[in-house]
Amino acid sequence: MVNEKILIVEDTEDIRDILRLYLEPQGFQVMEAGSGGEGLERFERDSPDLVLLDIVLPDMDGYELCRRIRSVSKVPVVFISCNTSSSDIIRGLELGGDDYIEKPFDPAVVVARIHASLRRVPIARNRPEPKPSGSVQTPDIIVVGELEIEPALLRIRTGGKEAALTVKEMQLLVHLAAHPNRVFPPDQLYKEVWGSDSIGDTRTVFVHISSIRKKIEPDPANPNYVLNIRGAGYLFKG
Repeated sequence: MVNEKILIVEDTEDIRDILRLYLEPQGFQVMEAGSGGEGLERFERDSPDLVLLDIVLPDMDGYELCRRIRSVSKVPVVFISCNTSSSDIIRGLELGGDDYIEKPFDPAVVVARIHASLRRVPIARNRPEPKPSGSVQTPDIIVVGELEIEPALLRIRTGGKEAALTVKEMQLLVHLAAHPNRVFPPDQLYKEVWGSDSIGDTRTVFVHISSIRKKIEPDPANPNYVLNIRGAGYLFKG
């Protein structure tokens, strides 16, 4: 049994019921909240392992709730929303969301994304991460210019100061840095870092790359470390 706790913050009861119907047979403990305020109370009281979060909520929207969660915790936050514009997705991910699923959604895809998000955050949840057989040996520390990366600890420093990256941003940067000068298409990055297929939408990768650049690059508009190879993907310049 999986036994992780999933908090669903969604004001539509039918959607909560559908998600519960798919999650409980997978072994998840499902908790529900119908408003942002109730969601915050349940988060503080029940310490879930992952939060499924709508944006349009009574009394406190999902953006604000995500911001408050991120101020105290690194647990995965997955947005599920009918707000599908690029600006909405960018805002949610820049506030610290780990993934963004658009409504209407396939419940089986939501379950797959949850499993993937939980697999990718062992440090945030104080659990060891299993290393796949045949995996690439990652160096203890990667130093390029003023950037220092400690992959095992997911610790990033630039100019001697620790960079305030989210867990997912750290994982993405570590993955790129562990394979210097190799070009990764966005859909491949999504599959390897998020742990599931992007289903044709790679805006999540773009937003995380943009946020990483703002936090580690001296000039984000002219990056030194994470480069975009037009028409091909992204690489870490080693």
